[in-house]
Amino acid sequence: MEKSYLKWSTGFFAILLIPFLLLLFSETVQAQNKRYNISGKVTDAANKEVIPGVVVKILNTSLATSTNSNGGYSFAVDLAPGKYQVQFSYVGYKSKVEMIDLGGSDQVSLSAALSADAVGLDEVIVTGTSQGTTRKELGSYVSTVKGDDLNKAPSGNVLSSLQGKTAGAQISQNSGDPAGGLSVRLRGISSVNSSSEPLYIIDGVIVNNSTTRVTNTSSNYDGGNFVGSIGQNRMVDINPADIERIEVLNGAAAAAIYGSRANSGVIQIFTKKGVSGAAQVNFSTSLTLSHLRKEIEVNQSPVKFGGSVNSFTQDVIQTVGDPAVLLTNTTPVTRYNYQDYIFQSATGTDNTISVSGGNENTKYYTSAAYFSNQGIIKNTDFTRYNFRANIDQKITEWAKLSAGLNYIRSSANEKPDGNSFFSPMNSVTIIGNFHDIFARDANGNLLAVGERGRVNPVSVIEDIKQRQETNRIIANANLKLYPVKNLTLDFTLGVDNSGQSGSTYIPPFAYNVNPDFYGGGAALDGTLNGYASAATNNAFQFNNEFNATYQAKLSNLISSTTQLGYSFQYEKTRYQLVNGRGLAPLIETVNAAATQLPSVDGRTELSVSGGYIQQNFKYKDHLFVTGALRVDQSSVFGSANRTQEYLKGSVSYVLSSADYWKKFGVSDWWDAFKIRAAYGESGNLTGIGAYDRINAYSTQSFLGRASLFSSATLANENVKPERQRELELGTDLSFFKNRLGLQFNWYNKKVSDLLIASVQAPSTGFSSLLDNIGSLRNKGIELVLNGTPVNAKDFKWNTAVVFNRNRNKALDVGGLRLFSTNPGAPVAIINGEAIGVFYGTFFARNPDGSLLTNAAGIPQIEKGIQNSATTFTPQRDANGMPTGTTLRKVIGNPNPDYNMSFVNDFTYKKLSLHVQFDAVQGGDVWNADWRTRQGVGNGKVAEQEQLGQLPRGYVAGVYAIEEWRIDDGSFVKLREISLSYNVGKLKFLRDLTVSVSGRNLFSWDNYKGYDPELNSGGQSTILRNIDFGSVPIPRTFTLGLQVKL
Repeated sequence: MEKSYLKWSTGFFAILLIPFLLLLFSETVQAQNKRYNISGKVTDAANKEVIPGVVVKILNTSLATSTNSNGGYSFAVDLAPGKYQVQFSYVGYKSKVEMIDLGGSDQVSLSAALSADAVGLDEVIVTGTSQGTTRKELGSYVSTVKGDDLNKAPSGNVLSSLQGKTAGAQISQNSGDPAGGLSVRLRGISSVNSSSEPLYIIDGVIVNNSTTRVTNTSSNYDGGNFVGSIGQNRMVDINPADIERIEVLNGAAAAAIYGSRANSGVIQIFTKKGVSGAAQVNFSTSLTLSHLRKEIEVNQSPVKFGGSVNSFTQDVIQTVGDPAVLLTNTTPVTRYNYQDYIFQSATGTDNTISVSGGNENTKYYTSAAYFSNQGIIKNTDFTRYNFRANIDQKITEWAKLSAGLNYIRSSANEKPDGNSFFSPMNSVTIIGNFHDIFARDANGNLLAVGERGRVNPVSVIEDIKQRQETNRIIANANLKLYPVKNLTLDFTLGVDNSGQSGSTYIPPFAYNVNPDFYGGGAALDGTLNGYASAATNNAFQFNNEFNATYQAKLSNLISSTTQLGYSFQYEKTRYQLVNGRGLAPLIETVNAAATQLPSVDGRTELSVSGGYIQQNFKYKDHLFVTGALRVDQSSVFGSANRTQEYLKGSVSYVLSSADYWKKFGVSDWWDAFKIRAAYGESGNLTGIGAYDRINAYSTQSFLGRASLFSSATLANENVKPERQRELELGTDLSFFKNRLGLQFNWYNKKVSDLLIASVQAPSTGFSSLLDNIGSLRNKGIELVLNGTPVNAKDFKWNTAVVFNRNRNKALDVGGLRLFSTNPGAPVAIINGEAIGVFYGTFFARNPDGSLLTNAAGIPQIEKGIQNSATTFTPQRDANGMPTGTTLRKVIGNPNPDYNMSFVNDFTYKKLSLHVQFDAVQGGDVWNADWRTRQGVGNGKVAEQEQLGQLPRGYVAGVYAIEEWRIDDGSFVKLREISLSYNVGKLKFLRDLTVSVSGRNLFSWDNYKGYDPELNSGGQSTILRNIDFGSVPIPRTFTLGLQVKL
């Protein structure tokens, strides 16, 4: 690996020398230049307000600057006398090009007024284009979100702030933990075996957004029920206040520039840069209050089935004994609402200070931030420190250097999550709510509440300690060279290096365990003797890129842009875990454990490299054609399939820029009309682990000696990368002086050669074989409608609707493929069905569709003949009851029918109001929590049975019917609302703004749990909409203050 990298690096730096040799011949030209000072102001053409952050660039040169907070700009340039084109561009406005004549006077004034652009055809896009180009030239859809829009109702997390603001994206918050992870899907899933998360890039650095657990990692002390799956993902490290804008590219058209790593799309983040002028100091601070948005109703029956509360942990709502019987005797009890004991009203703060400024040669931006947020689960929190420094240096007229450094340190106090009996959420779900969990024995020890795996919820909150810390550095350097006219050479180096460390401690619980409890006493439960673990995860990513762009004017009508590039990416990780049980009192470290449990020392190393050539032709200013070829290579696949070729092609035609457009008589009200088409291929070259194609061995002790044991998965050197082909068609329209805009996309994406583990015959000695089996298809539409109904001097109203619909289907995958999941969700891949459907047992029904019940009124499970995975024949006995084999079918689909957002921004003088609604229709949820509550007797259905409102045995009868756990995941949510007032300039301040905002304030849904957005499957591709032990997403209120000094 190292030898190949050194060989490549030698060639890379050899290429680097070429432009410097060319530059030796350009110095004579520089001597003819003259120093000019160009200045001016940029305003909104409609309301005459100044526009800060506008990029002012002299075309065909490297000279550029940005307007300051007052809309002004000024920079010195060294140019030969003559006429030049100056471009003014800013997100949401039409770019404008003005001519400037540099002659005798060295002081030149040039101002501009920009008009709003509803679809942004003149907006400069960088993602997928290397050097940047206007949106009208692109054949594929790229959305842009400004940093200011991310922070109107701040969340502290970049991805949660992005929810509802970009087309084609389904962004789900997996947990309400203070650092809870999020999942992002762009145009559906792109793999079964590996992640479908997009490629994340920050200022040219490919960054890590994986979820690696360093706490909540082991099943060694909880009977296999302690491995968490939610956790943090690493985008939580990024400070949203540092972001200038985000560009999102949904489709495979990204493959030409970014290669196979962009198989699931690209989210590229651009951080803030300095602008010319005096140093500007900005400070923002906020105070956040978080609360549980919705409390679950619990059983309030004054009695329980069975005898004393010390007889059974649970309310014996189900059968007991052998043979199984239903207890009918009852005992008076006091009921408790344990939610009051584990949840809290939490506080948080977010503080950022930045200093930026510079001159025509050097520009800088630096910031420091402190973010701290308590969780709504008691004794949980997340703290993050950020430091960022960006610098842009003009070395000469033909060379620019940009560099950035971001250091992050974060820490979190956590509690177990997901499918763990030791989690706060599950500890109150899996016991009857008639225990006084604060009761203590004569020695002051909490009383136990149940059998093995059940713990007192107060112990979880007070005694279990989980803590993780992260140190991370993200660094980038970019060198742009302009050796000769129309040629640009671009070199980028990026590093993302992070280290996580985590520890878990469960003290030796001094429970007074009643031997009458199911499961016995302390001697049968090793967990009570204490457990400790320590884990570390070190991840290093490195990427360097070279891109060359040559622009040429072939004739008065046709121009050409040729791009070629090469990239190299390298990753290395190391994960280590030590753990043990049986701790001495008061000692929290692993070395104090009497029993050392199996440790882990995992290491991976891989590289991906590739090159591309891309050719663009432009006819006049309305027809744009692009073609590209990409060749990629990955170390994770065998030599026969390591190198892959991918094609890309696109066309964009702007009818409204054509000569004949005005002849139609619609140009007075129809401002822009663009049609586009794009075809792209990409491959999932990181779709398997670094060593999945070869036989893996682990060490175990055998007869007192270290021995090697083979993995149960059979090696397959011939496994191929998954290949994606996508066709995208779209249009961009704007009307009424760019007051109304419409963008529409249709796509058809097929992924072939899916990587799926197939079951092997026991005679082979292996259980599975990773192979290429079948394909999947995603089809969908994306719609963005935005407008400005009112744009007066004192009042402005902007509105936007984002609509996404995706349908996916498994093709040619052979027989039924079930995936085992911790909460028992029967997730399956079935030919012709959506990926990840819930496939299980279901209710028997009468011909009219009503539930079939027995004489006691208890619903029955369907039985009969299972003809295939999706077809069956129900059967009835002489009494009309189901008979035969228990049947299964698709009982739910976690994929939504559609999701949409409705955003409104109102500004009246200095007062601004922002409101965002998000909606999801469809998307079934596997509500394991709700079913468990009924089964242990603390739910409302159990209450109905205890009060005689349902027949005795109702819960026991339906408990095993998997359809009973399917819940409605549709919702409409008030995602964001904020009200801000700009006080303006004060005596010692350039500007002051105060704001109050809220997130996730209300949800209109029929969901029986806390929140239909939760997902215990974390970032898993196929485990979606599973609710088991997830912390609810809180309702938050924030009071903020923004100051410019």
